[in-house]
Amino acid sequence: MKRHLLVLLTVPAVLMAGCASNSLMQQPALDAALTQNASAGPLALAEGSVMMNNDAAFAAKLRLISAARESLDLAYYIFSDDHTSSLLSQALIDAAERGVRVRLLVDYFSGYKDLDRFSWLEQQGGGNIEVRFYNRPTLEIIKDAAFLTLSCADVGASGSACDDEKVRVVNSHFEPDALNGQGFSNRSFAGSGLFLSGLYGKHAQLLAYAVTRGQGIDTETLAAGAPAADDKRTEQLKALGKLYFKARYMGGVESTVAKLKLAYVRTVFADQVNPVFDTVNSYLPLARQNNAQAQKDWDYLTEFLHHKFLLADRSSLLLGGRNVEDSYHMEPGPLSDKYTFMDTDVRLKLEGQDATLAGTFDRLWQLRSMVASIGEVRQHAPNDLLANFDAVQAAQDACNGGKDSACVDRELDKRFVPLASRMQAVDASHRQHILRYANEYRVADAPPPLRIDDGASIHYLENLPVTQGQRSYGVRHNREVATNKHIQALWRAALQSVCAAGTTPREVVFHNAYLFMPANLLQDVGAMLDGTRPCPGVSLSLITNSLATTDLNVVNLLAVWQLKALADHLQETGTAANAASLRYLEYQPVDNSRRSLHSKVMLFDRDVFIGSANADVRSLMMDSNNGVMIRNAPDFVQAYRDRLQALLARPGFIADQTALIGRDKAELSVEMNALVDQLLARYAGDDRLSAEQQADLKLQVQDTTQKVYTLSREILRGNAKAADEFNALFKAI
Repeated sequence: MKRHLLVLLTVPAVLMAGCASNSLMQQPALDAALTQNASAGPLALAEGSVMMNNDAAFAAKLRLISAARESLDLAYYIFSDDHTSSLLSQALIDAAERGVRVRLLVDYFSGYKDLDRFSWLEQQGGGNIEVRFYNRPTLEIIKDAAFLTLSCADVGASGSACDDEKVRVVNSHFEPDALNGQGFSNRSFAGSGLFLSGLYGKHAQLLAYAVTRGQGIDTETLAAGAPAADDKRTEQLKALGKLYFKARYMGGVESTVAKLKLAYVRTVFADQVNPVFDTVNSYLPLARQNNAQAQKDWDYLTEFLHHKFLLADRSSLLLGGRNVEDSYHMEPGPLSDKYTFMDTDVRLKLEGQDATLAGTFDRLWQLRSMVASIGEVRQHAPNDLLANFDAVQAAQDACNGGKDSACVDRELDKRFVPLASRMQAVDASHRQHILRYANEYRVADAPPPLRIDDGASIHYLENLPVTQGQRSYGVRHNREVATNKHIQALWRAALQSVCAAGTTPREVVFHNAYLFMPANLLQDVGAMLDGTRPCPGVSLSLITNSLATTDLNVVNLLAVWQLKALADHLQETGTAANAASLRYLEYQPVDNSRRSLHSKVMLFDRDVFIGSANADVRSLMMDSNNGVMIRNAPDFVQAYRDRLQALLARPGFIADQTALIGRDKAELSVEMNALVDQLLARYAGDDRLSAEQQADLKLQVQDTTQKVYTLSREILRGNAKAADEFNALFKAI
């Protein structure tokens, strides 16, 4: 999964405490687990296939959209602004022109930077395209944004009375929303809209200005968050821009910017506190700092929509690991300048419309506590100043540091771009992307998709953020079903089922891009390998990225210590006659193509799960996910095994690293230091961190890796408290 480096979480420092022993949890039988956890199914399959080629998967998406006659429902974590996403967007526009109703759900954190593009897409749809954003800021986060940008002068108080008065004024302003119990708001107050725009736009300077200028805010201007881009609104935004950029020449602002930039870098290394929130938290009144609900909301600020879902006419489904971006829809070439992901998607044509399957999208789409329309986003987090940040800064620079007000006005008149003009630029870029794809990209020859047996039994599963109608946060160890973590609950039952099947040779394969196992999966794997759960005749293969192929180095940096803990645990317990065997394999770089595994496939002997969920902590604790369990499909399973064997047989493509996972700690520490140096060079250049800051950060990373090792050892010994601590600490990874 490609992820933004900004991971804004807050958890207390984790220390081992006590030894709350917990025996291995007995799972239900696999049939019962499917009945209990599936969101839909068994699906009435007319035909189906599995695509491991990027060109084939992209062509399947376009065909599905082009064939739609009534409805298209889409949900994606990433919907980029590039060549293939432009072609797909045009296909959606063409469908809308045919009268097809198009609903697109995107992740707020991933999609906010492209707010103007999604507004343009809705406009092009002529009323038949609607876009919504998942995991909107909660009421408590918006209230914090208002507190942070509200001055004592605004509330007519000073000294010790100021904080109390600010609390009263902000609570009063948002009281109607609080009384409704809806947990969200579209109101903008003080500089809350600017703060949220800087936060979700990942723009340290705008975020810093929103905080530091809280002492001189024109609240009427800031509260004017109407979405219209009329002349009055434009003039208000220009005035607002001048006000905020004056902060550039006042004390304290650049210091805050520097702290926030450092905080953004620290998030890459799985810091133990939310570094951005930690930076701004000191500006909050004490009552807000100690607000438990607000802290929880900040902790899950980056709970992504990680679904990959395309449903046409409620009867044709395409899902898997691929987002909407060139990296997933192209083979290596001149237009794919980033990673080329190796992924797996499933295409299912059903015998007719499936109301239950369609209802799963409706449930997400109508989740008001977490989902916002574009109009609502423009109310509570307008992006106009963010979109014009460079223009306003250039005007200030051109006019003696903003001291010549008349000059600034003239320069802003020339540079400021209203929404309508920004959308025209989106349209031009869209057309250029399509033209370049047509002229410069050539579809490569590809092996045929793997056909799914006609008699296959297929169930659709999801991880959802809601329990009994209320938003839920994470999951306690062994409580997957109770908190709607249906995918991991099914995986656990499937592992138990394979072990219990007998002594005939059987195979389990985690073919998964990001292997940093949550506590429950680590405990189950450990039990299979040490004989705690009898698992004779089973071979377990873990196939994942190496440091040289992954797009997310931090996962490997931490996972190597978890694997070390597993190896040391097995050395300590010894080899049991009834235990499963282990192979650990990593993809290697070939042909300078920057290929990276992105598949999320779990082979449980005769059953296969394909979806969006990684074998990592984040996929359990944080994000929404979806996928299908394919059963009673022996020909497909054999074909998938054959395809895997062909990959393993390619010289130098996948390396068996089983013997290395238990290497000496000292050797591993040297390797980790070298890796951290590479990461610092990549994410924290000289312009961002001093030598002293880099040294401190390396110490923090070393401390974090040792926590991975220590907690993993305790989890393998059955320590339930360690399991919850581990998941809480690393849930953003």
